[in-house]
Amino acid sequence: MAGRKSCTTCNKGGIVMSCDRCEHTFCDKHVIEHRQRSTNQLNDLIREHDLLQDEIKHTSNSHFLFKAIDKWEKESMIKIQSTAEAARIELREMIETSKDRISSTCHDVVKNLQVSREAGQFCQDDLIRSMQQLKDIKMKISSPLPVNLVENKNSSIHLITIKGTDFMNKEFEKVKIISITKRVQTSHNQDKFSKVIGSATISEDGLLAKHNCQNSTFAYIIGQQLYSKGRQTIRFKIEHSQMPYNIFFGCISSQMNLNQINYNLSCVAGWFGYNEVYHHGSTSKDVQMHGYDSNKIETYDVLSLTFDCDEKQIELYPERTKKIHELSIDTDKAPLPWQLLVVLTYENDSVRILYNA
Repeated sequence: MAGRKSCTTCNKGGIVMSCDRCEHTFCDKHVIEHRQRSTNQLNDLIREHDLLQDEIKHTSNSHFLFKAIDKWEKESMIKIQSTAEAARIELREMIETSKDRISSTCHDVVKNLQVSREAGQFCQDDLIRSMQQLKDIKMKISSPLPVNLVENKNSSIHLITIKGTDFMNKEFEKVKIISITKRVQTSHNQDKFSKVIGSATISEDGLLAKHNCQNSTFAYIIGQQLYSKGRQTIRFKIEHSQMPYNIFFGCISSQMNLNQINYNLSCVAGWFGYNEVYHHGSTSKDVQMHGYDSNKIETYDVLSLTFDCDEKQIELYPERTKKIHELSIDTDKAPLPWQLLVVLTYENDSVRILYNA
């Protein structure tokens, strides 16, 4: 549209053209340049569009998350394989535990008869009752062990656990759930027993510790690993425990002079028998205060001990009672790194470190 205004480019008056799009005015010379500039900008925009479309085509098949997915897939397969192997191990342990229990029951039946006969109190009714007990036991062992697989349906991949009762109808449950949908902050550490101070032996490549003295003397067993960061868990099985239960599980500072070791030192913290909780040299037996009841721990129980170095605390978790016990650790009194400390008291008391999935 023509008019008498000044040109936006050269500022000269006269007949100028007005651009409806940008609302600027131009003389004859500069209106051509303006149109050419607009055309060039449009061409640049089209070229940028073409380049962007080409880049989109290439980037659509390339993303850093593909590597993350591949990593997740590999880790998930490893976890699934580990979980399957752990389930096999747990099933074997359940079978062996059930066999031990039923063998002990058979032994008790015969032992009671022998005691009654020696005491002159043996009668025909005792014999009939004992024969029926043995018959019932035989019927139980002729049937498969009543356990079943339990799926963890909260996971994107349903993992399995072992749950059921043994031949004597005693319930056991081995919880071995691994989350794949999110990264678990606790890692299960494969520690081993490495050093003994006192009357005990280490066998089976550092996985089994056993008290070997008739006298009730303390035997200190130190773990191999050093714990200084993260959250690490060790699982144990109590292979044998005399009654009353009196086994210590806890931590000790690796800076401790082991020639002067004692569970009541300031650099030690953990849980003993007789409901005793040791914490930097102090002792508490108040179950109502700390909630730890050692009388509920038995032979064949599985316990988890967690070293949370980041939060500066340790946790004891008896899997049968399903109750977590926690102790905050003062690193001024028990400096990092920490080590596993187990104390055995009675002859044949023994603890096994379990393989972790």
